[in-house]
Amino acid sequence: MLGLNKKLKSLASKGKSIKVAIAGVGQMGRSLVSHIRELDGMQVLAAVDQDIGRITGTLKELAISYDEMVLVESKNKINIENNNISTITIEDSRLDINIRKKLNQLAGEDKLIVADDLAVLFVLDEVDVIVDATGSPEAGAYIASNAISCKKHIVTLNVEADVTIGPLLKKMADEAGVVYTVSAGDEPAALKELYDFADALGLEVIAAGKGKNNPLDRYANPTTLKDYAESKGSSAHMMTSFVDGTKSMIEMACLSNSTGLVSDCRGMHGPMADIKDLLNVFRLKKDGGILSRKGVVDFVIGDLAPGVFMVYTTENKMIRADLEYLMLGSGPYYLIYRPYHLTSIETPLSIARAYFYGEPTIVPDCGLISEVITIAKKDLKAGDAIDGIGRYTVYGLIEEYSKAKQEGLMPIGLSQGCVLKNDMEKDQPIKYNDVSLARDSLLLKLRKSQDKLDKTF
Repeated sequence: MLGLNKKLKSLASKGKSIKVAIAGVGQMGRSLVSHIRELDGMQVLAAVDQDIGRITGTLKELAISYDEMVLVESKNKINIENNNISTITIEDSRLDINIRKKLNQLAGEDKLIVADDLAVLFVLDEVDVIVDATGSPEAGAYIASNAISCKKHIVTLNVEADVTIGPLLKKMADEAGVVYTVSAGDEPAALKELYDFADALGLEVIAAGKGKNNPLDRYANPTTLKDYAESKGSSAHMMTSFVDGTKSMIEMACLSNSTGLVSDCRGMHGPMADIKDLLNVFRLKKDGGILSRKGVVDFVIGDLAPGVFMVYTTENKMIRADLEYLMLGSGPYYLIYRPYHLTSIETPLSIARAYFYGEPTIVPDCGLISEVITIAKKDLKAGDAIDGIGRYTVYGLIEEYSKAKQEGLMPIGLSQGCVLKNDMEKDQPIKYNDVSLARDSLLLKLRKSQDKLDKTF
């Protein structure tokens, strides 16, 4: 958003900053910690990860000295040979009032709070915005719901949680007077910018989509992708979610739920197409394209990656003439695209927008328009446990929510920890009736609450 740079510099000139707490210090969270430390008007107050060694390793790489931080031990005993480091131990995962006071005192002294227990995020009074960079739907449910309860803005890179319970989280945040938003920088937010631009100008959206960053292999798993993931600096399970297509399905479902655009078919078309081909491919069938309707989400494999695109049209003859003069197409279809998305590098924009303007970047304004359903990645037997997104047993496909609901299809966000009651064939959709759900799941509890309210969104 225009003007955020001036607002951040103005805040910094007053000796103030937006206080940020980050959950998850993997590839995205690590980059975010590094980036925010260089920005005017923004400060990382806390970083939490179940692998606390990953945080301290990142901080060491950033040349942050141990005397600048406080380690909060809970699940893991921290073995760091440094007598200057301050350590607080949480017994039996209880953050009693004395520990809370101590943590807030240290935060007020500009100590960086480092912890392995997510509960620490919600006791720091000075935190303005909590960022979820975990990528876990279950963790996302816990982080977002508690952040909202504590009246903290929540910026999430956890699109997996958003497509599962995003409408409910938005409702909760609206009622609490805080912002819930998916982060800028990922494809859904980049596409929302293009969509809002076109929609505000009265242009009709034909298709909006992303360039897939890697080859599509529905049956990829963390073992087959181990070396490739390491070469890219990613975890094997995260890379699996990219390669097997689940992540693209989730991202486009996020856009769908924000805009009302839908998938033209289950799983989208996903053609091989370069930028020069987009206007010929993403047009109605009657005009020689692949689409059976207007207003769709999709993805392509080609030279657009890592960018996003939108094909649009207008009935206004003068506007058509202008667009053709500007070389955006020969009509009646026209193209606009952004050749990049900067992932967590753009997250500070969402943090600042929530803080200064109380506005989200992208949220499921339309409720659930699309669902990402669960598909067997291989033949599975009754009694098998489903290991969830980016692993060995399942992948996801986008489907219209109304159809998924009618067929009783299970959202992939709920799949981890479920146990099959029936044998499943490879590529078979998995229904609620095919599984025993993980009953102790907060994510499931929130999804059930959302399902009861879905007519009100």
